[in-house]
Amino acid sequence: MTTEDLEQRTEGREQQTAERTRLPILGLIDSIQQVCAAGTPPEKFVNEVLRGFVALADAVYGAYWRVDRQSRQLGIAAEVMPRVSEAGARAWGQALGELALGVVQQTIIRFQPVGEPPGELLTGQAYMALGFPVRGDDAAAGCVTIVVRAESPILSDAGLAMLRLLGDFGLLYSSTRAAARYEKSYESLSGAWKVVGEALAFAGPHEMAQVLSDRSRAAFGAQRVSVGFAKGNKIAVTAISGEDMLDKRSNFVRLIQAAQTEVLVSGEPGFYAASAEPDQRAEQTTRNPQHERLAREGDAEAVYSVPLRKEGDVVGVWTVEFGKGASLTDETRQVIDVTAGQIGPLLHLARQNARNVFKRAGDGSVAAAKWLLGKEHPWRKAAAVGGIVVLGVAVFGRTDFNAVGNCSLECSFRQVYTAPFDTTIRSAAVRPGDTVEKGQTIVEFDRDDLVLKLRETQSNMTGAEKEMSTHLAEEKMSQYAESQARRDSLAAQADLLKRQVARAEVHADFEGIVVTGDLTQDIGRPVRMGEQLVEVAPLDKLLLDVEVEQGDIAYVEEGQKGVFTTKARPNLSMPFEVDKVRPTPETRNGASVYIAEATVANPEGWLRPGMEGAAKIHVGRRNITWVYTRKLVNWLRLHLWW
Repeated sequence: MTTEDLEQRTEGREQQTAERTRLPILGLIDSIQQVCAAGTPPEKFVNEVLRGFVALADAVYGAYWRVDRQSRQLGIAAEVMPRVSEAGARAWGQALGELALGVVQQTIIRFQPVGEPPGELLTGQAYMALGFPVRGDDAAAGCVTIVVRAESPILSDAGLAMLRLLGDFGLLYSSTRAAARYEKSYESLSGAWKVVGEALAFAGPHEMAQVLSDRSRAAFGAQRVSVGFAKGNKIAVTAISGEDMLDKRSNFVRLIQAAQTEVLVSGEPGFYAASAEPDQRAEQTTRNPQHERLAREGDAEAVYSVPLRKEGDVVGVWTVEFGKGASLTDETRQVIDVTAGQIGPLLHLARQNARNVFKRAGDGSVAAAKWLLGKEHPWRKAAAVGGIVVLGVAVFGRTDFNAVGNCSLECSFRQVYTAPFDTTIRSAAVRPGDTVEKGQTIVEFDRDDLVLKLRETQSNMTGAEKEMSTHLAEEKMSQYAESQARRDSLAAQADLLKRQVARAEVHADFEGIVVTGDLTQDIGRPVRMGEQLVEVAPLDKLLLDVEVEQGDIAYVEEGQKGVFTTKARPNLSMPFEVDKVRPTPETRNGASVYIAEATVANPEGWLRPGMEGAAKIHVGRRNITWVYTRKLVNWLRLHLWW
């Protein structure tokens, strides 16, 4: 070999190494393919697959779980700990074991968050545990669990698809070990990969579904293949092999839709084989009645539907029907399962890319809602939800706007009682603060002199009447007229004295309270006519004065409702209605305020003039932000000359 040949070969190796560095998945696939030989010990295959998972995912820990043939329990067949101590790995043991058990039992990818490993330096890093089924014979079947950082790019759809690809090499290894028995399955698997590759040549989801249906029909020797996309809780049949146009009202399309809906609801593959034993066929009919109906009315020997998933969510259903004389083996079902696992995320990605703007916005809202309602980062989500709620309330929230201020009770009016004539006070029955009933005696004056004058006047009037009789008998008409005039004058004087005697007692005109006038210490004191003695105010109605700040008076109007309470009974609120607003301000307690007046009823009679309290007038509903910031905003406007 010449030096030139040696240099060319060296350059070729360096170029291959560079290509493998740029595409690590190709190197891993090449490495695993090399151990997928019939003579490769299972331990070497297990270690190589596990090494591929850890290397591709840049995992901090990886384990290959196998089912023990005798105990039928899961155990770790291989373990890789590149970035965690043995103590940390043991701490994850129980959680990873439960995860692996679920993966093996359900044959699906599972993942769940795990905490930081104890014994390590705590950094607040979040970790995610993933479990991938490895299907095959007893030598390869099991589960690979890896622990990666929560922000690892391997958690994307493309990354999961690549990891799923590594797990699927268990089938390749098993088929290689039993070449004779699995030669046909291996060929079908190669055809399935070809189907996937041909489907990937198209970008549109409908075109990909149609190619998948047509190519897989030929690859599996099926009678008919159909693909349906999930839309919420329903299935829409999208493609049927050999059919360019679909009449969704046709009977056979409805049969396929019913069978695929059965798989969508259960989340598990649906299967029916007419050639099965009677007991097995009865069980299949009970579990998948729509598949039995599709096989019977579609004249098919076997029907197998597998869900197309994306991270555990069913995004579509793939149905394969086999005609009379064809057999659906377990190996073929496994190949269909593998192909479905690869094509499911790709079809979902194509559907996502084909969405219009409105659909993308709607799906984005749903994804945001799932993020908010998920279990990851609870404090961040709580803070985000709280911020959204606060912002929404601030922008759209409305609350009651009330003009609040101090209040006081005043008399609605006052009745003033004065001395009816010049006299002296004989007795006084009430004092300020006393309540009086209608007709109750308030003040009594001395009337002895009035009674004597009345008697004297009445006596003189009797004498004048006698004189009138005498002059009339003697026909002295002039004297008669004089006596009659004197009698009339005395009668008028007597009437005046009678009224004065009657007015010697002052009675309350209505039920009320004595406001001013303490005459209990003035017994015998002379008073002059018209002198103010007692004031009485009614209690059934009082005048409420509400002090309103200048910043709120513009919102207060007549007819607005409100409530007030008093210091006497602060636990009791009473309603009122604004009667009027005084146009000029008043100074109360050192502040300039406006007064809103209201008349309030006092049915129980415990309210008193002079009582103070607090009141609020219901102005209406306003934006909640404006209500609680208006004073600050007005202050800033006033002082900053807005």
